Amino acid sequence: MDDHQEVVARLSEARYLARCPCQGGTYHLHWDAATFRLTPEGLGFLAQVLEDLLAQGEEGVVWLGAVGLRFRKGEGWALLWLLRQGTLLPKKALEGSFRHVN
Repeated sequence: MDDHQEVVARLSEARYLARCPCQGGTYHLHWDAATFRLTPEGLGFLAQVLEDLLAQGEEGVVWLGAVGLRFRKGEGWALLWLLRQGTLLPKKALEGSFRHVN
């Protein structure tokens, strides 16, 4: 992790959410070997898409642009917890370039 990032929520050493002051407050979602850079609006949209997907089942894939983040049973809820702990997310979904499939 870079020195200018502040960890705002953590599940493990390899799964955490950090915030940095670059570009007005970008979030960095670290999930195993991948790191996703998201705006606050994009993070809110991701949480809403994930919540909708979890309402349909326990497993799935959330697409962040062209990259899919696959999660197994229980991991989706852990990811949603991480996003909510690290930010104050709006209830209404925000627009972004994400899609989800099961």
